[in-house]
Amino acid sequence: MKKRIFRLGAFCCAAAMTIATSAQALSVEEAREILQRSYVDRLPRAAQDASSLDELFSYTDDYTYYMTGEEYEAFLSEVEGEVSFVGIGAEITYGETGITIVSVLKGGGAEKAGLASGDVIVAIDGEGCVPGTAEAREKLLGDERTQVTLTVLRTDGSKKDFTVTRTLITQTNTTVSVADGVGYIDCDSFGSQTGTYFQDGVRKNDSAVHTWIVDLRGNGGGLTSAAVTALGTFAGKGELAYFVDRDGDAIPERYTGADLTDKPAIVLTDAGSASASEIFAGGILGTGSGIVIGERSYGKGVAQIVYDGTNCPYLTDDAVKVTAYRFYCAGGNTSDRVGVIPTLYIPQGTASAVAQLLAGEKPTDDSAYLHLVLNGLSFYMDIAEAKQQTPALEAVLRALAPDAELYWGENGTEERVTSAQVRERCGKAEMSMDFSDASGSAYEKEINTLAAYRIVFGDKGKFRPGDTMTRAEVCALLAQALDVYSSADGYFADVPKGSWYASSVNAMASLGLVSGVGDRKFAPNATMTQEEFITVLGRLVEFLNLDARAYLDEHPLAILQPLAQYKNFSPWAIRCADLLTGSVTDESGEAVTMYCTDLSGIEPKEPILREQAAAALCNALRATGAMKY
Repeated sequence: MKKRIFRLGAFCCAAAMTIATSAQALSVEEAREILQRSYVDRLPRAAQDASSLDELFSYTDDYTYYMTGEEYEAFLSEVEGEVSFVGIGAEITYGETGITIVSVLKGGGAEKAGLASGDVIVAIDGEGCVPGTAEAREKLLGDERTQVTLTVLRTDGSKKDFTVTRTLITQTNTTVSVADGVGYIDCDSFGSQTGTYFQDGVRKNDSAVHTWIVDLRGNGGGLTSAAVTALGTFAGKGELAYFVDRDGDAIPERYTGADLTDKPAIVLTDAGSASASEIFAGGILGTGSGIVIGERSYGKGVAQIVYDGTNCPYLTDDAVKVTAYRFYCAGGNTSDRVGVIPTLYIPQGTASAVAQLLAGEKPTDDSAYLHLVLNGLSFYMDIAEAKQQTPALEAVLRALAPDAELYWGENGTEERVTSAQVRERCGKAEMSMDFSDASGSAYEKEINTLAAYRIVFGDKGKFRPGDTMTRAEVCALLAQALDVYSSADGYFADVPKGSWYASSVNAMASLGLVSGVGDRKFAPNATMTQEEFITVLGRLVEFLNLDARAYLDEHPLAILQPLAQYKNFSPWAIRCADLLTGSVTDESGEAVTMYCTDLSGIEPKEPILREQAAAALCNALRATGAMKY
């Protein structure tokens, strides 16, 4: 992988801000030049004819926008570590359907009114709003103690009005405390001082701590450098993040200091954990420094640079924030779209309690305990204590993968047990997420692992492992795995808007994972073949992992075609087939299969079965580092 190091302003991984506006100084032509130089994706041709800044930036993503001098001043105050502003009290981002709430700020009007992460604001004071416009931003701000009515589309599809009182929010983004041998770091954003807060807090308290809990729920991001410094506190020196620019160059973000603790970290995430917080959480997993519990993070795996008067001649007091990179965590996997998949999927109502259960020390008496080896680290759960917290215990039991490494300790001895045995001994056999019809499949463990991670859901408790899959069904499976859907239309003439599969097919097409069959058709109801699935999965692996990209660079198609194991494959499928089954040499000199198994059981022209697709997907997610347990 070619590496190139440079700096174009500060990396920023924060959600879009709601701030005031003033007169614009930057011309459309100057802004277009900035975007053409740095924006991570190629702009559509229509951007060349844009006549206003609002129109021009509408062709970019939700995190790329122009800031007037007043807006930029507010932006800088947010990343300095202390936030003070009047508004609805929420981190927001702008999308196709409206203004999406990434997270609500503690003590703000949005929290008090009952707004939540994932809510989409579709109207303000009864009027529809154009996301990202100055008018929309101004409406959300205002004087302290004034009210604004927001019409919100909720995640369950319902629409509801909320009256929100604008409040003054002043908060330090990081606090550190210790109780009963457990260190607790509550981090709301990654500002310029956040890394120092982590270092000082750990250095001061580590001697009194046996486990650290880092709460990143609702953390919408911030500066990548701060996230890397905070991560280095636990992981030590090394390349802890990578940023890939529009030319495909990978730029490492290094931490040069030493780790300040050898204690494991339990990181809490939810749907509001985004960007820089995903660098931290994914880095904790990738470096083996801890585990992540809670819900899957937001999936904003892109980073921005800020142009201002210090690095751009077109700007004075104003600034432009541009998405210039997709980032990859320390293990080489990206959280873009897919988010950080937690080690244990725990609903938010019980996540804190579960963290406290897992943060305990190994019992020294004869009482029963569960020894969990997660991401290569040992955690202990006192069974008697867990039974006093029924919701937390049940959440853990549901989250255990079928092949999780577990040991039951009692009376001074330990024995290896299965997740099913743990549930039985706890009197909670019914807490399994397993599919009732997967027991006869050769891929039972892989299928039920995806169920434990809420990646597949089946139909009324059944998975139907022996069924074939249509092209639309494969897209739906991958959309669930990535947790990404698209309302965009027009990719294929035979994918009707509003059909059950449209958002999945369009999302996979937008990522380049699927293509049509010709004449702008996708053939959604046609059965997908095994070589077609391998091709789609190979593209997904390439998207998720830097090592996969490097492997493909080193193994061009020309040298693969003569290989005998690919003789039954169509020429267009060979590249991805080799990626999934090819070998690399590890540090010991042994050949290691990349992402799946050999091709002995693959019949390229035969239909893909649901059990085969699930097994290959599970293996790919584990091998890329996207799913670690």
